[in-house]
Amino acid sequence: EIADIELLPQKEAKDHIGELQAWDLNAGKKVWTSTFKSHNWGPVLTTGGGLVFLGGTNDRYFRAFDAKMGKILWQQRTNSGVTGVPVSYQIDGVQYIAVQSGWGVDAQRKQELLDKANGTKTFVPQGGVLWVFALTK
Repeated sequence: EIADIELLPQKEAKDHIGELQAWDLNAGKKVWTSTFKSHNWGPVLTTGGGLVFLGGTNDRYFRAFDAKMGKILWQQRTNSGVTGVPVSYQIDGVQYIAVQSGWGVDAQRKQELLDKANGTKTFVPQGGVLWVFALTK
């Protein structure tokens, strides 16, 4: 057991820790950035229809972004933090996005270290729920 780990965010991180970045790989340039006050544990799913899905923040939201501009188009608060990988599938011509919500031990431990460094107390419920959303045209 390692009991003496300290996490001290840099002064540059006082406004945010987590980021979602979109890059133009052909040009090698960042296109947009969306910042989050908390750390970001969420895997990303990008669709052929120009949507980017992300969870992973301690506010428990699962979000859809416009892939070109980075604007949040939609968000849904879930039962816990989203750390599962979102997936997309289609049935009878309807596209669905599914994601597992359930803050795990690793994310909780990091949150505890951040709370200690910031003098805060953040509660993110545990649990595991599969959320499924149908996309409309």
